[in-house]
Amino acid sequence: MEPGVKRNSLSLNTLTFSKFKEEYLLVIAVLLSATTAAVLLYNNDRHVFLYFGDAASHIVKSRILVDSQHFTLESIGPVWLPLPHLLLLPLAAIDSLFFSGIAGLVLGIPCLIGTGLFLLSLVRRITGSRLIALLSACLFCLNPNVVYMALTPMGELPLIFLVAAGAYGLLRWTTDGGDTWLMVCAAAVMLASLCRYEAWILTPLVSIITANKGVTAWKQSDRRRAIRMLSIAALTLSGIILWICWNAYEFGDPFRFAPWNFRSGPFSVNNPKGYRQEAVPLTLLRAIVSIFGPMALLAAAAGIVRFRRLAPDRRHLLPFLFLALPAIFIFATILMDLVLIDQWWWNWRFVLIFGLFLSASAGVGLAEFFKGVRSKVARGAVAASLLAMPIVQLTVPSVGVATYEDAAKIFSGPDHVAASFGERLGSIHEGGRIVLFTGSYGAERIMVSSGIALKTFRSIPFPGGQDILLPIRSGDRYVVIGKKQLPDTREVVRYWLSRREMILQHYDIRFEDEYYLLLESKNANLIQ
Repeated sequence: MEPGVKRNSLSLNTLTFSKFKEEYLLVIAVLLSATTAAVLLYNNDRHVFLYFGDAASHIVKSRILVDSQHFTLESIGPVWLPLPHLLLLPLAAIDSLFFSGIAGLVLGIPCLIGTGLFLLSLVRRITGSRLIALLSACLFCLNPNVVYMALTPMGELPLIFLVAAGAYGLLRWTTDGGDTWLMVCAAAVMLASLCRYEAWILTPLVSIITANKGVTAWKQSDRRRAIRMLSIAALTLSGIILWICWNAYEFGDPFRFAPWNFRSGPFSVNNPKGYRQEAVPLTLLRAIVSIFGPMALLAAAAGIVRFRRLAPDRRHLLPFLFLALPAIFIFATILMDLVLIDQWWWNWRFVLIFGLFLSASAGVGLAEFFKGVRSKVARGAVAASLLAMPIVQLTVPSVGVATYEDAAKIFSGPDHVAASFGERLGSIHEGGRIVLFTGSYGAERIMVSSGIALKTFRSIPFPGGQDILLPIRSGDRYVVIGKKQLPDTREVVRYWLSRREMILQHYDIRFEDEYYLLLESKNANLIQ
């Protein structure tokens, strides 16, 4: 009897693996590629996960919620939406994960795997093919541009994961019915709206659909379902409402996060050095082709053309519209010059969200192609050409991995100088607090590269910085002056540097170069 039980158990396990083998294969492939990339990149440069300037700022902004001298609720907002920072918080609170930047990939890789599983499930339900579903998911999740972003503490991967989850919930609702899946979609949209602003365009779509169903149910005297539908519509909008109310409460302006509060104009701020030298649509097209490859675009185009044949009742069109809307939003902002993207790969990461729609559409195109072409050789050639794009990106310099090269370009300039200074500060620091006169530039780089607890640092803005003895009275042992003059530091830097003789009566110079000046109080032994 016992051997029979073992055989049945083994048979059941084999059946389970066979049934879900594409999920297992996808998880293994994504996990292996992402961890291999992480190990290779980190061995080459330990700053690699924080190459993006925003990556360092995001992880510091998350850590500062539990590690700062004077925590205020202003650290939540006003521009960056809060969910990525809250998700990073328990990871960034661990020193080893924070200072190395590994906290980002501990969050990003699971988001990438989850995105792949939702994509796989979505395409499989639409096409009925497990192989095509796996291929479509790999097309997105094994893209080196996406993999690198999953290794950073940026907000793109949590957004992409939630959009994929919302699309799958919407598909299940349109095909299977049941309000539970619509609630899943609404919850995903609400959370996505607290990640990045391109998700905000999804809220009217889902809320209008659910509110309309609620009104219809009310007219049919189905009060319970009407209330449920209207509650789901409210849930969809609650993220945006919460953020507007937060800005009104904390900053006195419900739209404090809006671009017009921070930008004087598209050309003077977004393109200050005239980076863009070619037509914006051409640049955008080059970005899409370089990141996703021509074969993926062709397969997606074929899928779009064949939508009507695949879904004559149009049930499947709604999830595809859902996947397309965030990309449409970001493309519109790029074309209006509200977001900078240029031919030197500046912010090409903004087009990654388009990959969800492309991958799902490519699955439809492949399904139609495989129906018409029975040759295994032809099918294999098409699949191989699609999966060959990552190899091309990794081996052909003229193509490259745009998100990584964009980040490396950012870090190769003054950001690298700030990181190097942070490391030097960490080796010099012998206890005591540190005051930063660096403004918004370089402060986060210095903090995260120093290996020093964030509560050791404080930043003094103008006009409070025009007081030579203020750091001494405040008990600060070290003073860091960033010589690069920015709008928020110009006055204070000029004040301090023009009074060098007076400063040296109270401070000793511990380090100085063309970018930074590090001072230590002569009374250091008294204020440790």
